[in-house]
Amino acid sequence: MTHDWHRTPAFHPTPYGAMAALVAGFLVAPISNAVAQEADPVADSLVGLWIDSVGGMPTFEALRSAQFTVTTLLYDTSTSRLKRARPRYVWLAKGSFGEATRVERWEGNDFIVQGFDGRDSIWAVMNGEWLADSTKDAREALYVARDLFYWIGLPFKLRDPGVYLKYLGLRQRPGMAWSREGVEHRTSDGSYHAVAVSFGAGVGEHQDVFTYYFAPGSGFPLEVTYVEEGRENINRLLWGPTVRVGDLAFPYVTRRDFITASGKRTKALVIEDVTVNEVVRPERFERP
Repeated sequence: MTHDWHRTPAFHPTPYGAMAALVAGFLVAPISNAVAQEADPVADSLVGLWIDSVGGMPTFEALRSAQFTVTTLLYDTSTSRLKRARPRYVWLAKGSFGEATRVERWEGNDFIVQGFDGRDSIWAVMNGEWLADSTKDAREALYVARDLFYWIGLPFKLRDPGVYLKYLGLRQRPGMAWSREGVEHRTSDGSYHAVAVSFGAGVGEHQDVFTYYFAPGSGFPLEVTYVEEGRENINRLLWGPTVRVGDLAFPYVTRRDFITASGKRTKALVIEDVTVNEVVRPERFERP
């Protein structure tokens, strides 16, 4: 069966120098928070610089499929020792059917598979048996599918319809009292360009709000914080290096460390064994 691959809505990035000038010009007068869902040229330019730095939107448009392992590492905050490591094996594909995902993992002696065919089929199986829709793994299948596509698809996914960008001005990063990451890139008062990312109705499974912190003079964000829907506590993510893989030279962040306000690492997500644009049959994402 032949499928027409889905194309991300076209975006024509401004050359790097012009974007930098646009950002510099607007930093004097940050935009009012009253227009959170309207186009924000400062936030748009900062994200545009990031997209340009990893090859531009054509890089994501050329991505057809990806396979990788994402390992969750859990730490004891009192000793900083690793308590548990849980790998998940991920397949992603883009096509006329949308963005499809399959995730396999072991939980003790149980083998769990979650899938989304990109259209309407969302499913979860344990040891070859269907899980009821009321079970945790079945309920979370769609969120897991979209979450994995979101993170491996950054920064390009910030151009999706219904994703709103808002420049928050120059701000201190959370945890800077103990952290010296990126000190050479700070402004004189130690602040970063902050861009809020929120989502319109029907976009994603949760209305979490993210903030990306860009060091002045750098195209890459150093840190991401987010507040989950219905909560007030801030989750902090420090990013590892961005590397490229395959003939497409597709960029991805190798690691995300979850850090408390006092600098304790609680969890990390490590991305390994990445391949892109290998043949993945659509049947892999359908109900077994």
